[in-house]
Amino acid sequence: MNNPPYAFLVEGELLRDVSISPEDMARMNSARETFKELKCILMIHVIPALGGWDNPIASEIEARIESITFGSGNFLWPHRYAGASHDAVNAGGAQ
Repeated sequence: MNNPPYAFLVEGELLRDVSISPEDMARMNSARETFKELKCILMIHVIPALGGWDNPIASEIEARIESITFGSGNFLWPHRYAGASHDAVNAGGAQ
């Protein structure tokens, strides 16, 4: 009979609660959507116009896109529902 272990090793990091104003969340939501649009333009129009992925500039564009995504935490992606639950999408003053 298989007996499960009595203790499990849990690795990771405990993080403190995130406190984001509705305006900040709206800005991040807007930035994420704008970035998604820019990425589509680059992938659908610009990179093919450069001759595809064989062009070194296309690789640089891809590297920058990844850098922005990872560096920004994809514009606070893990906390997107916190803003949505407080109607941060349409918070006043955020553009």
